[in-house]
Amino acid sequence: MPMHEFSEAPGPLRRIAFFASAVSVFLAVSFPLEAEITNQATIGFDSFIDRFTILEADTFETVQDLYVGLGNTLFYRDGATKAGLSNLFRFGNQTVDEYLGAEGSIRPVASTAVDLRSSLAWKHFREGSDYEFGNDYTQANALLRVRTNTGGSSRLSLKSRVELVDYKERTEFDYDYRYVDGGAEWDAGADADRMLHAGVLAGRRDVPDTTALSYDRLLAELEGRYATAEGVSVQVLSAADRREYREPARSSYWNVTSQAEMSRGSADGAVYSLRGESEILSFDRPDATYFNTHFLRAGFRARYPMRALSALYGEPRYAVMLCKTFAEERYREVSFVLGAEVMSTNGFWLSLSYEPGFRDYELDENELYSDFYLNRLSAMGSLPLPSGTTLNVFVTHEPERHSRREDDFSVTLVSIDLTKRF
Repeated sequence: MPMHEFSEAPGPLRRIAFFASAVSVFLAVSFPLEAEITNQATIGFDSFIDRFTILEADTFETVQDLYVGLGNTLFYRDGATKAGLSNLFRFGNQTVDEYLGAEGSIRPVASTAVDLRSSLAWKHFREGSDYEFGNDYTQANALLRVRTNTGGSSRLSLKSRVELVDYKERTEFDYDYRYVDGGAEWDAGADADRMLHAGVLAGRRDVPDTTALSYDRLLAELEGRYATAEGVSVQVLSAADRREYREPARSSYWNVTSQAEMSRGSADGAVYSLRGESEILSFDRPDATYFNTHFLRAGFRARYPMRALSALYGEPRYAVMLCKTFAEERYREVSFVLGAEVMSTNGFWLSLSYEPGFRDYELDENELYSDFYLNRLSAMGSLPLPSGTTLNVFVTHEPERHSRREDDFSVTLVSIDLTKRF
């Protein structure tokens, strides 16, 4: 690799990489019995294809990245104390990526644990890259969490997160920011079949270049699950996100998402589920760009086992988009999901799904959108090969065939890698 690719890495990144390597060597020498070092080498290919229509002609925008990668991980354990360091470097014909991660956990007393996780990511778009809006950036994240048992099977966590993003150039869409939040979470339940989770966080984002994008934030989450020995289960999840912008250039808003599922298992292993989801977007000062919407979707899923760890499932769905302000935004969508999940004890797994459907916009003379047939396909899996090698595949393809041909659109993502661990 040319030396100038390394010299373009930020100074702090090089210093942290050197420090992480030094600590890895120290732990490996000082604690040969408790420390474990693993490595991996990867060769992979990522492809993004965006197809749309201009003046009756199909137009393609593609980005294809062939890359090699090298990763190292060190994990150390001494009783209740755990620590880990990881590094992943990727060099491709489109981008150069570096990721450094560190985590640790200690128990000052038997009922309390202190966890710390941090990461530093750097992305560089090479000269001549096919990314139209490529912009180098560095991102740092840190999470501190203190967990303590509060009696029985309940736990209380106090946590705080920090995120810093620094772009090489300031653009309309890319801007530096600092984000921090903190709050509490409470969990109760001995296992996943009977549990309750509640959390509240208060956050703040500061954008140095323009305070119009700075906001204060409040997040709340409530989740519960209850299952009986007869195979009946109910699960509910609801989350609210409040963002208050400090300047009137953008309206403050609420984003509330909810999911509910009720399932019943049968003696032959089949599971039947009623599923529903909702997303409400409500602005304090709605306008032509930011306006209130409410998305609703319901489905009935039937999942049938094929053999141990494998199953087939089908789910008819019905969705609506509600919008009081603009009739152009309102639609109904009918689709059917057909999928398969295949797993084995040797590490092989495969997930396939296909969802055909039709979206019908309420307004017949709609200048913004047109009705279309959709076909959502996805496949992902992992195949273990000899000598510690694994083949990983991820593919999605979402074509839309519109009543107005000029609105036809499709997005295709392909990611394939061959990873050797040693």
